[in-house]
Amino acid sequence: MKKLGMVVVGLGFVGGQAHAPSVNKIKNAELVAVCDMNDKLATKYSEKYGCKKYLSVKDALKDPAIDAAIIAVPTPFHYAVAMDFIKAGKHVLLEMPLGVNMAQTNKIIAAAKKAKVTLMPSLNFRFAPIYQRVKEMITKEKVLGKGPVAIHYREYISANLLAAQWPPNSWAWDKKKSGGPLFTLSVWSIDLFRWLLGAEIVQLHSVAENHKLAKYGGTHGYMGYAIAEFSDGTIVSAQYSGGVSQDQTVVTMELVGENTNMINAIDTHTIKVMADDPKETVYKVDVSGPRVWGHYQEVEHFVDSILKGKQPQITPEDGRIATEAGVKIARMYRQL
Repeated sequence: MKKLGMVVVGLGFVGGQAHAPSVNKIKNAELVAVCDMNDKLATKYSEKYGCKKYLSVKDALKDPAIDAAIIAVPTPFHYAVAMDFIKAGKHVLLEMPLGVNMAQTNKIIAAAKKAKVTLMPSLNFRFAPIYQRVKEMITKEKVLGKGPVAIHYREYISANLLAAQWPPNSWAWDKKKSGGPLFTLSVWSIDLFRWLLGAEIVQLHSVAENHKLAKYGGTHGYMGYAIAEFSDGTIVSAQYSGGVSQDQTVVTMELVGENTNMINAIDTHTIKVMADDPKETVYKVDVSGPRVWGHYQEVEHFVDSILKGKQPQITPEDGRIATEAGVKIARMYRQL
């Protein structure tokens, strides 16, 4: 089978540490090139993986060996970069949110349809082993009986980690440029709920608070709360924060079943099931590297879908719905 020639555009945390190593290890993919305007980063990954480097999208588009692009540039540049590759007839795996607003998002989707290329939103939580296991418990093992009646989700990211990735003057804190961090980071969990439930959002409400963190030079310590109802009747509460200390960093999801059982997914490696037996059952998920949050599996699925001429499981419409929900959640985010 022919290998899919790929370029990773944007070599920050996700592009450099998740997407590039994933492409490099997938047997039916070839990492033809990496692309970043930062020459130091481009050189680093080019030398690491023995591939070409480009410092501009314009130069990358001239390479006939490139069939598809993984776009992991900052959110404000998603639209321009995605449109360039789509119009050039290249398949695109695009990081989320798709655009900084719905107008950009809809134009990207329409352009991909017109160009007849594959556009797959990077909604990698669906591929994360811990959530794959939770899905099995719900749909196959019926741990929650007929299914969840409520989901309580908490995503707290330590302020020092965000400050290291996004300094005070970063695009990420500017709501006008990027939609703000609450918008940027809420989209994956919203899609996760849709996927786990196999249901659509009926109503969604949110509140948010935002303050500057002097200890990190003025980054934002946001707090956001969202409440949603889904078409199957399940209610969801979601808490988001980037204003906690290192030891408070946590991603947890509690699912309450109609049979009173509970599933608690803790970070990326532990699942606890609480039933009538007073002793909880603990499952461990043994995974490491780009597979932890599903990036490797996502890229592998993207590559396989294109080579076999199939529509990926994750569609542009999934990306549109998640982006639209993120816009609603972040409406209350106050620009400082």
